[in-house]
Amino acid sequence: MEHAQLPCLWRKVIFNERIGESLLHKFKNRGIIWTVDLMKDYDGRNIKWAITENLLIDDNKLFCTPGGVEANVIALDKNTGKLIWKSKGNGELSAYCSPALIKLPQRHILATMTESSILGIDAKNGNVLWRQEHTNKYSVHPNTPIYNNGYLYCVSGYGTGGVMLKLSEDGSKIAEVWSDNSLDPRIGNVVVLNGRIYGAGDKTKKLQCIDWETGKSIYSADMIAPANIISAQGLLYCYSETGTVNLVEPKADRFDILSSFNVPYGINENWAHLVIFDKKLYVRHGSSIMVYDVSE
Repeated sequence: MEHAQLPCLWRKVIFNERIGESLLHKFKNRGIIWTVDLMKDYDGRNIKWAITENLLIDDNKLFCTPGGVEANVIALDKNTGKLIWKSKGNGELSAYCSPALIKLPQRHILATMTESSILGIDAKNGNVLWRQEHTNKYSVHPNTPIYNNGYLYCVSGYGTGGVMLKLSEDGSKIAEVWSDNSLDPRIGNVVVLNGRIYGAGDKTKKLQCIDWETGKSIYSADMIAPANIISAQGLLYCYSETGTVNLVEPKADRFDILSSFNVPYGINENWAHLVIFDKKLYVRHGSSIMVYDVSE
């Protein structure tokens, strides 16, 4: 157990533990229920930094994106691993994207990004409902699409930026509302609060606030970007790739940094996403994980 002196509003490191060995020890005596090899069983094609996707579950279906020509996106039974459906998608490689599930009265839609596309797939049967072209230099689209009240926002780094799509009532069609390349987060998604989108740009190196309805910039600040960003109680928690965690209050016309600290442990890139659970902030850096009390 290790402790660190932190600025106001950040209590102390509850623990810092090298991850990996402890998890293996915890699960080594647990039996495997089922296993699937996406490369061998489902036409999967690996990509430069290997497929990186948080799996998504809806009822008994587990969704994943092997990126194969025939099995581009698939749904497996979460209890058995058996195939429920496979979709050709647009036949593209996967793109590090973790999908979102849009629950409409008529259907559930799996929204994800592959190599050059935003895809809307019927979660019941794998039918492709619509596609929107979305490209960047490296085919890297790690940000999960964000849905709110009939609209879907998808955004990528490397200067690509984001696009707002309006879904039809039954989700079978889309129409582009606006696009903007000034906000282009690369290592972390955005946060939507009170009709505004907050994120840290890649090329601009700015923390930005843009309007959800129009995509127009409301204000920005030359600080703490690139970074990943999450929110709690109306505040923004920003973990920059320089290794600083900032607590930021978004005002009507500016950002106020309330407190910050430098991550004390770990090596290599500061790209892991922050997590808040039960009034505790979890920060990972390389093989180290730190937990901070943020209850006050």
